[in-house]
Amino acid sequence: MAITNVIEIPVTKQNYPFSSAARYGVLDNTGYTEKEYFLHGTANVYQTQADGSISIRFADAPYINRIIVRAPEDSAKCSGNTVVEIINPTASFEIERMWILSHRKLLRDGDIYVGITSKPNTIAKLLEFNAERYGALSWANPTPEQPLPYTAEDIQANPDILLDQDIAYETGLFWDMLRDLPSLLRSDRTDNPLADYFRQNIILTGWSQSAAYLIRYLNVFAYMNDEELPCYDGYLAAGPPRHITIPINQYEQLSCIGQSTPLIKEVRQPCIILQTESENGHMDAYKLRRPDGSEENFLCRHYDITGASHDTKYSLIDYYRNDPDMIRIGILPEYNGIHEFPNNYPLEIPMAAAFRNLFYWINSGVAPSVCDPIKVDCHGDNCKDVLGNSIGGVRTCLLDVPSGSYHSYSLIRENEPLSREGCNVSGYNIVFGHEEPFSPDMLRQMYGSLENYETLARRHTQEQVAKGFVIREDAPKLVQIAVELAKSRGLE
Repeated sequence: MAITNVIEIPVTKQNYPFSSAARYGVLDNTGYTEKEYFLHGTANVYQTQADGSISIRFADAPYINRIIVRAPEDSAKCSGNTVVEIINPTASFEIERMWILSHRKLLRDGDIYVGITSKPNTIAKLLEFNAERYGALSWANPTPEQPLPYTAEDIQANPDILLDQDIAYETGLFWDMLRDLPSLLRSDRTDNPLADYFRQNIILTGWSQSAAYLIRYLNVFAYMNDEELPCYDGYLAAGPPRHITIPINQYEQLSCIGQSTPLIKEVRQPCIILQTESENGHMDAYKLRRPDGSEENFLCRHYDITGASHDTKYSLIDYYRNDPDMIRIGILPEYNGIHEFPNNYPLEIPMAAAFRNLFYWINSGVAPSVCDPIKVDCHGDNCKDVLGNSIGGVRTCLLDVPSGSYHSYSLIRENEPLSREGCNVSGYNIVFGHEEPFSPDMLRQMYGSLENYETLARRHTQEQVAKGFVIREDAPKLVQIAVELAKSRGLE
């Protein structure tokens, strides 16, 4: 297994990467470049033994995969930190959710971003987007003569099955791709995309299904050979859905149905887990919380981000800015709730703090603060205060100096089809929440004036900066968001 060749794919005005940050204007005036590369290599396909251990099912299967790299044009301005994202494949197209939520921090600090395609089901949309550009991508199944051990009836009877399997490809090739990538990025190879940059730390991150991939990687592959040097220097798993377990290969898909994403057994490098109210209350994450650890074999912090839902208006809708390419291939995300205000909690602010804290932890050995989890009742539902916001977790002034309440679900329109993640349950979208503004009269009774509200919001934010849950550079933006919301809801 190895990455044998790395080829840069040229970018022009007519021929550019899918979901290009440069085209969205995100990189304007930042001094960053965006480049795309194809990785040619070989990977083993593994299988699970009866005792839970793994063995090689097929060795050295060839593949061609892609990565997207965003880095300072001037290598001297690089921080030395590299973030590798397992690009989310759940909606059958590439969602760079961790980039979406953290790019302001990465660009501000001079960090490098590397996104890697994590599942071959997304190749179909890449081809629809630009067949000429992506036609060479290949995750070919090395054993196509062996049928998948489940049928269409099995899939219909198991709604939790990941509906993106195909005998023509093999999802299990990804584990060695993920293990080999940091070796490439640390190397002195001339085809290393980061060869000219200072590379001090490489961390692995992922959102939702990709976070479940990260947890599976940690539990099975990270220490399988007990390497002297770690593949990655740290980990950030965000929004892991605990109702699914990632199979080692696609032939084992059915055997994973009904299994929860397991607890992290061991992590020798600093690791942060973030989850929103959606995972905590609707995806059983509250049942699978291990106490924070600072031991040699369990360096982990777990944070519930109160107020946020799995999807938010910014991260799922606004970032894509009505991209005509996404409209053309029929994948522009939409909100399917009946509420006037979709959840737009600024999850990117605590996310930026988590990245900053993780890198500091790696470099200094000093772990970040701990935080109480969101309080849940006997049914596993998040407990609410008298104003309708959940109790506990990482908090901002939007919750403790509120002008409205935040919810992790939305009621959906009658006969609405399944959401993009298959998470509509009995008339609810459990991954995209909503907000309920307070009335102008209520706001006046609570705060008196907008000026007083701003004073309270600023004071609370300063406290969160001191705790490390808000980066100092983000404090003015957070206060601005809070004040503008209160003003728009009638406070003067």
